[in-house]
Amino acid sequence: MAFMHSYLGTNSNAKTQAWKSPYAMKTIDLRSDTVTLPTDEMIEAIVSAHKSGRLGDDVIGEDDVVHELQEKTARILGKEAALLVTSGTQGNVISLLSQASRGDEIVVEEMSHTFLFEGGSMASLGGIFPKPVKGIRGYITPEVLEAAISPDDAHYAETAMVVIENTHNYAGGVIVRPEQVKALADTAHQHGLRVHCDGARLFNAAVALDVPAKVLVEDVDSVQICLSKGLSAPVGSLIAGTEEFIHEAHRWRKKLGGGMRQAGIIAAPGIVAIEKMVDRLRDDHANARYLYERLKDTEGLVIEKPETNILFLGLQNLNIDAAGIARELGKHSILVYGDYGNRTRLVLNRMVDRHDTERVADVLCSLLTSL
Repeated sequence: MAFMHSYLGTNSNAKTQAWKSPYAMKTIDLRSDTVTLPTDEMIEAIVSAHKSGRLGDDVIGEDDVVHELQEKTARILGKEAALLVTSGTQGNVISLLSQASRGDEIVVEEMSHTFLFEGGSMASLGGIFPKPVKGIRGYITPEVLEAAISPDDAHYAETAMVVIENTHNYAGGVIVRPEQVKALADTAHQHGLRVHCDGARLFNAAVALDVPAKVLVEDVDSVQICLSKGLSAPVGSLIAGTEEFIHEAHRWRKKLGGGMRQAGIIAAPGIVAIEKMVDRLRDDHANARYLYERLKDTEGLVIEKPETNILFLGLQNLNIDAAGIARELGKHSILVYGDYGNRTRLVLNRMVDRHDTERVADVLCSLLTSL
């Protein structure tokens, strides 16, 4: 698909251009917050875990570092139990397969990650039918959900679940508020549906609202959080919910090849991530707002004030598309994805400080006003 062409093509072109630049300047990577590198403390935590004698075979439940991460995460999210998985996509599909059956349908927002960017995993692996609906800035309203629930008729797939994405990537890092989550979850539960939260960037929402993360997921049945986006861990996600759910999720993780041996090597930096890297997300949010303030008055540019760390530039009124922006920014050692059509996504992250953000703003202002 076009997104993959961007991932394999435009990015590498931009990187090549950045590498060949005659100017000795830092490469600023705004493609995603997945580009964040582990901190020195995370590397030290891996070494410490190795020396501590706490590592073990996690497939048979003998890695104490993994246990610590899972217990800490469950407490932070206000859930009974949690499970370490390899990625956000794996965590999402495990959550869906653990709570829905083959032939069921799951209501998803039409621009959500679980629908667009997870390889059709719910369908190909679980025989589950995704039912996309249009949200309002990524949020499925209770009214839209009720209208989407199939009748109790043999002609229709049985509606089993609904998925919330918080923050919602494609809507621009938009936050789904606690009252919105509750309203949707109440409606779902009244109809016997389960609710899963794709919370890959849940901590961005929590920091922006200045509320504990558990407040955002207290009404959902399961939640996935990512350690390797803004929290800077090198790998891993966690899912959380009831003990019964996690028991079934553990079985699905094994079926999907997600059983890991001395996984404390992954869990150790994950502990640092959830304990020490959440509050610094405020810096990314502040840098996103700084970019917005610098760019908002650019003639022809369509732009909304960011709620978190993601900023989309609407190019439909300008004489350039996302691929063109990616090429031009690449000449200045600034990387962005080049295949969002008439939108360019900028994702602020730990590797981009205020000085870098100012440089990006200078280059963009000069480029956009010259069109």
